[in-house]
Amino acid sequence: MRLKARRKFLPEIQALRALAVLMVVAYHLEPRWLPGGFVGVDVFFVISGFLITGHMLREVERSGTLSLRNFWAARVRRILPAALLTIVVVLAATLLLAPMTQWAQVGTQALASTFYLQNWVLAADSVDYLAAADSATALQHFWSLAVEEQFYLFWPLLVLLAIAVIRKRRSTFRSPARHSGPSPARLVVVFFALVTAASLAFALWFTYTGNPAAYFITPTRIWELGLGGLLAAGLSYTERWQELRSLLALAGLVTIAAAAFLLDGADPFPGAAALLPVLGTMAVIAAGRTSGTLSLHRLVDLKPVQWTGNISYSLYLWHWPLIVFYKTLAGKEPGPAPSLLLLAASFALAAISFYWVETPIRKFGWLNVRAWHPLAAGAAATALVGTLAFVPGNQQERILAERAEQGKALLADPPADLGVGAMTRAADRTFTADSQVIVPDPGLAAEDNFDVGHCASPADSPETRECTFGDKDSDFTVALVGDSHAAQWFAALEPIAKERGWRLLTYLHNSCPFNPEMRLAERDGNLACTEPNEKTMERLTGGGDVDAVITSYYASANFVNSETGHRPGAAGFAEYWNELAEAGVDVYPIVDTPSPRREGGLARDCVALNYGEPQDCGQPRKEGLTGEDLTQEAAELAPKARVLDFTDAFCGDTTCPAVIGNVLIYADQNHITRTYMRTLVPTLEERLLKRMGDRA
Repeated sequence: MRLKARRKFLPEIQALRALAVLMVVAYHLEPRWLPGGFVGVDVFFVISGFLITGHMLREVERSGTLSLRNFWAARVRRILPAALLTIVVVLAATLLLAPMTQWAQVGTQALASTFYLQNWVLAADSVDYLAAADSATALQHFWSLAVEEQFYLFWPLLVLLAIAVIRKRRSTFRSPARHSGPSPARLVVVFFALVTAASLAFALWFTYTGNPAAYFITPTRIWELGLGGLLAAGLSYTERWQELRSLLALAGLVTIAAAAFLLDGADPFPGAAALLPVLGTMAVIAAGRTSGTLSLHRLVDLKPVQWTGNISYSLYLWHWPLIVFYKTLAGKEPGPAPSLLLLAASFALAAISFYWVETPIRKFGWLNVRAWHPLAAGAAATALVGTLAFVPGNQQERILAERAEQGKALLADPPADLGVGAMTRAADRTFTADSQVIVPDPGLAAEDNFDVGHCASPADSPETRECTFGDKDSDFTVALVGDSHAAQWFAALEPIAKERGWRLLTYLHNSCPFNPEMRLAERDGNLACTEPNEKTMERLTGGGDVDAVITSYYASANFVNSETGHRPGAAGFAEYWNELAEAGVDVYPIVDTPSPRREGGLARDCVALNYGEPQDCGQPRKEGLTGEDLTQEAAELAPKARVLDFTDAFCGDTTCPAVIGNVLIYADQNHITRTYMRTLVPTLEERLLKRMGDRA
């Protein structure tokens, strides 16, 4: 196999790089303007696969083998310097600017980014129900670089495997090379095609399952780089068919643009939808250099386009940290004017990085003398940055240890107005104790989230687990039923059940309100709720041993419109509550807890940045109470349901604070800390018993 004629400089590749990075930056700055701008990453994947595969096949054709040392040394010179510098700067900026709640997370992601494993860290977090709510860090965008680097590790190994197979065949049959079957390059292409096909098939299936990890993991992305590689193997440049090739390039550009404007984050990706940017990019590359009326060469050759393509790697590296730190400091998303300033700053940093880091180090003489020079230097630099990645986490642990003693002292002898006891209509009693310590510490808020152990079923589980607490032989049984917003009430309900000698059953299923109507996320294949809910209802009404059901749900859950004449979901709640009432089971729906502030990060992050004065981290009452909750509307259709509303325990007349009575209220973007829920025990007990009357 002989590779076709090669052009040494491909301006269309630089133009595609410019387009790809600008789409990503635009998406990160103003996703409403370009909802599918994330496909810029897919454009990069195809380009990388095309260039790297072409380079390897030419070396195999020329020398009959591939030097791993030279290949990886070139990657080190090209990629590591700017990437490691970005990581170091982000680590320093995190300690100076970011809330302490994020330090350990940034350290973990810095370590993963240094060793190009970031995509797997994000994949693990995406399927962790609680970790998925964490704030985005300034290194999150390294996931795509991790995919590419993992590709660069194993793709050349396929080349060496093909060469080994050919040599083994020749040795076995002792035949001259020209009569010994396929060439190494041809067999390499066969291996590439098999891996690419397998990756595409897996990506289509795994994305279809709705698993959010599909977006990040390497096996679902290899096919994009692989198709670029197969294009490099089969592409033959020609000066003929100018108009046809111009149309092909134009069609490719339109396809990429369509993906950027028509897709959004809700679309399953990278399944079949990813074929749009991938095939569009391949079309532009395959068209090559064009001329004529329909040619894009006038756009491609523009100096700003080519220059943006040159600095695209550095621009990708630096734009995201700037956006993240802006959100942290401003406490909100960037508007049009700040977005333009961030764009200008990103270009400035990218230019500095390209001219003063990328280019000089890549061309530095010593690094080009021997292959082991950049490999050794890269290993040393990677080890150093990997060590620095532990600094933020260690600093966080030190600060937490200092505050832990104060927190223990406060909880050992709590004032009467700790937590909800300090709530007034003004909602302004942030601190009531002599100490201004906050419990739980914002840095430990995630660990103080609702915790029912294995008793909370995963969102995609076909079953809802039953767990038993309290007095198992009691003649009065209460069931706590619903999603994670029902589960958060366990911290307040379980002590009551224990004190009063109740048997407490739990039927908790993450992301699944206790409702027969289907959630939009279930319709899209991301959840399993309706069947588990039916089974739970059969258990609640069929056993004859459940006296009362306490339920709540996340009010922002969206339901499929079932044309009931009410807001989607309301009639479904009422249907279940009426069915329970008919079976002799009392129902106590709890109105959902108010939403915390969301702009600029989580409420706990704001409190960490403003530890001594967290008053500004609250949420205006009208924004905390979004009006989405269906509990009261459903209760009008289920007259025997006895609604419990604890809004006054979370909000004053005008404000829903983030801290009240020394207690941090929110553990993440919508769940209440266990510590605050425990301060609600007397309030919940009083109101619940009043509703129950003689039943309790």
